[in-house]
Amino acid sequence: MKLPYVKIPSADPRKPWIIRPIIPVIISSQQKSVRIDALIDSGADRCFFHYELGRRLGLEVEKGYLGYVSGIEGLRSPVWIHNIRLQIVGSDEQILVEAGFTKSAGIFAILGQEGFFDAYRIKFERDRGIIEIVPIK
Repeated sequence: MKLPYVKIPSADPRKPWIIRPIIPVIISSQQKSVRIDALIDSGADRCFFHYELGRRLGLEVEKGYLGYVSGIEGLRSPVWIHNIRLQIVGSDEQILVEAGFTKSAGIFAILGQEGFFDAYRIKFERDRGIIEIVPIK
């Protein structure tokens, strides 16, 4: 599956636009599903989603396994771990992912190493504006 990088506004006035490896996914719990756009982040240890997305899935977020995450700023934030299903929009395949849900304002939807990169071979072709994603069998 080949998907385009997404063009988004930049905070740098010298470069008004940047491209990012953001793809549409559906995340699901036993109760509900939510379609979102998520950043593929090879530097993230696992998949992370904002706390409110967990609530939209019908999860009792704070009843998950409690862990902590440190970001680029070095600050530790609590995360609650839950098993969810994840599907790339346009694919028939669903994967089971152990994802962290956090109240951190800097995180909305991140697809990281454990779970996502375990299930897919990711090829970033930034120069061509393409992300190639192939399931690992």
